[in-house]
Amino acid sequence: MQWNLQLFAEKTEQPTARRKTEAKRKGQVARSPDLTAAVGFLALVGSLWLFGGGLLSALWQAMILLLGQGTLQAAHVTLDRGDVQFAFIHVFSALIPIVLTGLGVGLLTAFAQVGPMFVPSLLVPDFTRIDFLKGVARFFSVRSIEELIKSMIKLGIIAIAVYLAIMASAPQVLMLVGADPAQLFALFINSALMIFLYVAVAFLVLSFADFLFQRFQFNRNIKMTKQEVKDEMKQAEGNPAIKRKIRERGRAIARRRMLHKVPTADVIITNPTHYAVALRYDAKTMHAPQVIAKGSDQLAHKIREIAIQHDVPIVENRPLARSLYQLTEIDEFVPPELFAAVAEVLAYVYRLQKRNV
Repeated sequence: MQWNLQLFAEKTEQPTARRKTEAKRKGQVARSPDLTAAVGFLALVGSLWLFGGGLLSALWQAMILLLGQGTLQAAHVTLDRGDVQFAFIHVFSALIPIVLTGLGVGLLTAFAQVGPMFVPSLLVPDFTRIDFLKGVARFFSVRSIEELIKSMIKLGIIAIAVYLAIMASAPQVLMLVGADPAQLFALFINSALMIFLYVAVAFLVLSFADFLFQRFQFNRNIKMTKQEVKDEMKQAEGNPAIKRKIRERGRAIARRRMLHKVPTADVIITNPTHYAVALRYDAKTMHAPQVIAKGSDQLAHKIREIAIQHDVPIVENRPLARSLYQLTEIDEFVPPELFAAVAEVLAYVYRLQKRNV
């Protein structure tokens, strides 16, 4: 029997971008449903403060309309059907902006946590989850204990928030002893809003802490072993598309570095359109002229363009340009068989520079 030792390897390495992408494709993301609910609830409370006046007015008018029109007959209340419909529509219209605000903010919060994500596999029923033994195991798992502790902490803090809100509203309650129904109704609404606000803030703090914990737990769960990182790197390097991209990126970097040296050249020898070779020569430090840039077609045009911008002399010499392009590489020195031809070009350039001075 052969054992896969990777099953016992410690996952100490941070997850790679590929590992995170694969996890997201499977629907495994760091998210906190509590944070979505908390922000949505806080938005709901905030919209109640903003639009609550209209809702309060609608509720009060509905109470007056229904209680005023209803008459007690045979131990039941008879109400006009039109009045009931009017009261319902009036209250429902006042509730629409409040409910939509809470739902909209909650959806935006959920989207902000995970971004755009659609996982078709999660829509397919998984009957393997219907397993009594596995269900019992999950019930007594470490995660279940963590969730139980979190729930107890949330209930405790929310209870404290409710207590503080009630204590803050207590003086107002004592002052309204014997007040008329309208004042009592307004006090009830304000006290309820105060409780909601305290609970919303406490819930938001708890849910943000839960979000940080979920991110930590998610990152811990998708960590990789050293061997997994090595295997992924091998797979990536063996991918032809990735290899091609790496080569293209390397060529692009080398091309930019080469073009950056063109302004330092002493002369550009051209074909004139097909080839361009940039040479630099310092008699004190070099035993021969050095090729610092070369290119054909579009790259040759770019070299000439940069040379013109920086006043680097351009000399047309078809045979020499072709020979330099074919026989030399970047940063190599001119071969001995081309010394004489290159020396003539440099002498010509130096004479022009002295004449211009």
